Amino acid sequence: MEKLSYEGEIMQERKILIVDDEQGILSILQDILTAEGYEVETATDGQEALRKMEVFPAEVVLSDYMMPGMDGIELFKKIKQSYPRVILILLTGRGDVKVSFKAINQGAIFRFLLKPWNTEELIMTIHNAFRYYDLILENTRLAKTVKKQNSLLEEIEEKYPGITELHEEEDGTIPMEDDDYSDVINYLHVKEEDYSK
Repeated sequence: MEKLSYEGEIMQERKILIVDDEQGILSILQDILTAEGYEVETATDGQEALRKMEVFPAEVVLSDYMMPGMDGIELFKKIKQSYPRVILILLTGRGDVKVSFKAINQGAIFRFLLKPWNTEELIMTIHNAFRYYDLILENTRLAKTVKKQNSLLEEIEEKYPGITELHEEEDGTIPMEDDDYSDVINYLHVKEEDYSK
């Protein structure tokens, strides 16, 4: 399923896991976020949330802080161990703001929202969380690309010593040699195909 985002671009349906021990809050949050086009799963405690994560690849987890058995920050630490890219948002009461700030400073969560939440702020926070998730994926992809390109350059330099060096004249021009580099081009073509797999 696809829907229009805030800026009017088409986006794929995104997955959110909501965790709260109060069923009424779960139902309200699920209704709000489902209406925004998100695929939503719910859990009533930390253990259930961890089981859900095994079968429901949520990109964003929205959890209450105060829950019996396992609080939201403890849950987030466990999620991060197995799913380091998941974006975590904490729902908290005003009395727990200091705890929330500490969790943010430690890098455990993306943001916290106060109860009772502002629905517009909630929706925008979720929207920004998915943008941040996509940014992390893109940075990972770019890092892999750079690593592959560096590896390719090292292979070329090893096979054709000096080929990756530019020789600049005093006037700043770069002379082109008359050597036939068709074998280098063929080698590059084959290697690019290998790296694209």
